[in-house]
Amino acid sequence: MRHLLFSAFFLFCLTGYSQERGEPAAVPTGQETAPAVERTRTLTFAQMGQPNGVRLSGINRFVDLNSGIRLDELVTRASLSLRVLYPQGMRHDQSFVRVYVNNQLSGLSQLSVARAGVPHTVEIELDPLLFSDFATIRVEYDGTYDSECVDPGNPTLRFDIRPESTLTIGSTPLNLVNDLALLPAPFFDPRDNRKLRLPLVLPVEQTEASMKAAGILASWMGAQAFYRQAEFELLETASPTRHTIILTKGKKMPEGMSEADIEGPSLMIVSAKENPWIKHLYVMGRSDEELLQAVYGLVIEGQVLSGQKALVKKVDLGAPRKPYDAPRYVPTNRPVRFAELIDFPGQLEVSSDKPRASINLRLPPDLFSWAGRNIPMDLKYRYTAPSRWNDSLLNIEINNSLIQSFRLAPRSEQVQNKINIDLLGQAELTSEEALQIPAFRVGGNNELAFAFGFMAEGGGSCTRVTQVARGSIDPESTLDFSNLPHYTRMPNLTAFANGGYPFSIMADLSDTAIVLPANPTPLEIRSYLNVMGLFGQWTGLPATRTTLIVSDKPEGIGTKNWLAMGTSDRLDWLNNANMNLPMVLNATERSMGLPPAIQWLKGLWQSDTELQPSDSARALIQTAGSLGAIVGFESHLAPKKAGLVVTGTDQDSFERAVAALSDYGDVAKIKGSVSLIRGDDIQSYSLGETYISGALPWWLRLRIAFSEYPALIAVGGALAGVILAILAFGWLSGRASRRTKGN
Repeated sequence: MRHLLFSAFFLFCLTGYSQERGEPAAVPTGQETAPAVERTRTLTFAQMGQPNGVRLSGINRFVDLNSGIRLDELVTRASLSLRVLYPQGMRHDQSFVRVYVNNQLSGLSQLSVARAGVPHTVEIELDPLLFSDFATIRVEYDGTYDSECVDPGNPTLRFDIRPESTLTIGSTPLNLVNDLALLPAPFFDPRDNRKLRLPLVLPVEQTEASMKAAGILASWMGAQAFYRQAEFELLETASPTRHTIILTKGKKMPEGMSEADIEGPSLMIVSAKENPWIKHLYVMGRSDEELLQAVYGLVIEGQVLSGQKALVKKVDLGAPRKPYDAPRYVPTNRPVRFAELIDFPGQLEVSSDKPRASINLRLPPDLFSWAGRNIPMDLKYRYTAPSRWNDSLLNIEINNSLIQSFRLAPRSEQVQNKINIDLLGQAELTSEEALQIPAFRVGGNNELAFAFGFMAEGGGSCTRVTQVARGSIDPESTLDFSNLPHYTRMPNLTAFANGGYPFSIMADLSDTAIVLPANPTPLEIRSYLNVMGLFGQWTGLPATRTTLIVSDKPEGIGTKNWLAMGTSDRLDWLNNANMNLPMVLNATERSMGLPPAIQWLKGLWQSDTELQPSDSARALIQTAGSLGAIVGFESHLAPKKAGLVVTGTDQDSFERAVAALSDYGDVAKIKGSVSLIRGDDIQSYSLGETYISGALPWWLRLRIAFSEYPALIAVGGALAGVILAILAFGWLSGRASRRTKGN
């Protein structure tokens, strides 16, 4: 009887767990499905944010690695394979490597004297039950060379972990409930730090409206994926083995439904028949307008969706966006608090074991900075105060460049502060500093870091630290970028490849038109979706107000920035003589260059590697071979508006040009106004006419001119002296004349 009661209780608990998160892929009786297969995922240290490996020591004793566990998977096994090297001279019988999973000790390995000084692999099995959601794996080095006294800074205490070290996780799929409240999971799961590769099924009859709907969906997924990036694949039918999103106007429906069952703009999530743990999301409408409204409901009202099916009756797109208000950008119109920039609680907390904290600053790429401009920062920080003045420091860095360093005052200086907090038995000191960050040190993507250096207290040859020193940057500290104007010289492919500028000025892409050839090929559609995913990644918002034009003779661009995509033979309309393209590209002819006079003038301030010399207004090259290109220029339809073309002489080169925008290594090579892609080689040039985006105050332009050309100061001073002399002469002459007449 006890066994029966225990079995019933176990089944009850298992049922409750499966309703909350999902259940291991169990199959209902009578339904034919494939058995659940264990999936294995292997991550290197380089993929987990340690591209150069890890060097542990007596001072920096541990490293934290993050590996998210998807909502639809259950970890069944996990192991850590460390490729390590450590020196001889330690007490290896008392030295260990400990591995913690979510702060629970999960694995332990003793160092071997026989393998000291030789690279080798340490295998550590981890407890799979400790892995859930966001798993933090801490590798901790505990080394010693003396049983009584250990100096943490001794070079003998060193443990190097190579970047090819791996974390292997085995898991089985879970059958999640069909609930829209889980969105964007399982199609995108924030716990998964891999690149998002999402299959899409588009309507059978593709129109501008349906393709716009797919583009908005792609940009939303790109915004969700962020640094992971999103890549899309087009399928004709829903995949039985991969989570898939299906956009349909009634031709492709879930099993048991027909076109007549669509009541309006609808969203519905169902399980694949063969594998119930695989989910399909149907975005449905009876017309293009309803399909577009269903997508709006998904990307704007997704937080309030629930149940297996939802009818989208009305969607409010909200007020039009303002320039530079993308969520990914740091606000540049007011002082911004650090609390608005942190990604998780405790991000700005440090200790003697983990002395460095940082925040990421993503800025509009057209912020104008020069040597005479600084960015004010009001910094507030707290720390465990030393008992006397020593070499304890706070170093502040921007992009690994030192800004300023402060010595940490001892506890005796606390009388000068308003707040004193007792922390771990020692006094914590609160300080505030006002400092300036050189603006020329700041770019589009930045890391602002704070490194506390705590000096151990004590005396004699053996110093023991019995308490952990801690520090914290106050989230109420502020940065102010509001004194930097928006001004840059265009075209600027660097700004586009790193942040989508100038299209991303309006986060919803309301000032952008995307142009595709008529009857676009699957490659062109997929490339369009991937670029829309990049826009979502850059701005953090879906591109709900973008304009899509599918035509060989595009109209309706107007005064917007525009981006054209396709192979060169499909973009004949670009041969319009009014465009003044810096380069013309087709299958057998490549034309690029500048008039000799302009070449000579530009050569005064640009290196030869940035220019392509020519003997005439345009050099015409006849050649065969695959060549991709990204070309920027001023729009022929409106002044100070951007035109940009992503193209190639054939499908392979066009696909390579699009892929370069999502490869961080390639992005660093894209600059100037023309980037040519041949296989793995990317060459960039500054060609054609330039124009200005933004504006500078007149007084700032005057200051910059004087700083760049000191001779202007002498000329200006001389002119000012002449003017003053003339005015003085006139005034004195007038007085003399009046005096003479008065006499």
